Amino acid sequence: MAQPPSASQARLDPALLSDIYIDESSQTRHRYMAMGGIIIPTSATADANNRFAELRLPELPQGELKWGNVSRGKLAAYQRIVDAFFDDPIFTAVDFHSTVVDTWGQDHHRFGDGDRDKTFNKELYQLAAKFARLYPTRYFHLYPDDRETKHRPGELRDILNFGRRKKGDSRDFPFRRSHFRRSCDTPMIQIVDLLLGGLAYRVNGHANALDASPAKVELSRHILQRAGIRKVMLDTAMRGKFTVWHRKLQPRGSVPRV
Repeated sequence: MAQPPSASQARLDPALLSDIYIDESSQTRHRYMAMGGIIIPTSATADANNRFAELRLPELPQGELKWGNVSRGKLAAYQRIVDAFFDDPIFTAVDFHSTVVDTWGQDHHRFGDGDRDKTFNKELYQLAAKFARLYPTRYFHLYPDDRETKHRPGELRDILNFGRRKKGDSRDFPFRRSHFRRSCDTPMIQIVDLLLGGLAYRVNGHANALDASPAKVELSRHILQRAGIRKVMLDTAMRGKFTVWHRKLQPRGSVPRV
């Protein structure tokens, strides 16, 4: 089993560290499960959080920013935050990457040994591994949104490091930390929820429903327009400010075990 970095291995230039915040959308109620994450230099997180607090005002002085709370009265604040992600200098080094999985094709006995939680964790692994491939000189603190699970987030860190070593990654323990974070206390996860919600709203066809929320339809359109995405069912380029990867499920054994 891969072990956490030793004291000597843990000595690392702080400038090389990035935070990855991950959230999921539409896991159980809809056909397509979307998972997304943003990466930000660890040294920039505090400034980004402060800017986020400014962008909320005056429409959202308190409470959690999330896709489920989008309404006409709050739309201006949500759009400001989306525009800041693409335009504000504080977010220049912040990228968003996402995966989409057709859950109608999920055979949990084949792909997760009968364990839905394990299937979910495999998708989390694939997204985190993509970050590792795209940023080959970085080291990571991984922060998935808190959820009920019997699997410890430290297990995912060990599996990711083991997988990177098998792939020939020259970094010693690229994933230095993996901890759950509560979205209500974590602005970066709230931004992920917003961007991912706009994507999932189109992917799952909610924007075309007769009872679709006009505010959500508008915000989803705005997010995808800013991202340059015209066809949500197609993959984007692998690299970019906002990427989408329609994942094809792999059977058991495709993710390293520890």
